[in-house]
Amino acid sequence: MKYQSIRKHFAPYSIYRRRKTTINAAFASAIAPSDTFDENRVRGALILLGQNPDQPLRCVYCDEPAATWDHVQSRVKNGVFSGAGHRLGNLLPSCRTCNERKGQKTWQEYLNTMRVSEEERNKRTAAIAAYLKTYEFAEPPQIRTEHHDAYDGLREKIHELMKQADELAKTIRADYQTTNNTSDVIR
Repeated sequence: MKYQSIRKHFAPYSIYRRRKTTINAAFASAIAPSDTFDENRVRGALILLGQNPDQPLRCVYCDEPAATWDHVQSRVKNGVFSGAGHRLGNLLPSCRTCNERKGQKTWQEYLNTMRVSEEERNKRTAAIAAYLKTYEFAEPPQIRTEHHDAYDGLREKIHELMKQADELAKTIRADYQTTNNTSDVIR
């Protein structure tokens, strides 16, 4: 870490700006379809990926230790639920760095950014493609009901409350900055 990294801590924090995507992901995850855990099916899928299910998993992109599961198809697109969920054919073992860097890219686009030999890239591509073909999931039909509208309305209310909290936080920060002795501030 470099000393300049402290700079981000000197900027006012924004609840809305920093957590809007977290809220959107939480709302999408709550309605996303998910598979039931089947140990044999998961073990078979990992073997197809070239992984040993009895050993710690490796990132399918960079081969570092896996720490999370990458959603091949994002649960959120344009701020709303995409239809993709927590299905075996939509989850790949990944390190946190690759999961974050991949973002909205396709797995192929992201894999092509990796600095590995062409032979290694082709090996990883073939393993992931075989896995996805074998464990392909059908995305649920895009349905919109009054339930979805009500659900989206609740998410928007939370966003609005976060914006209001940010405005109030600015006022409270200003109160602290104008007070010479913070012990005088009512807690």
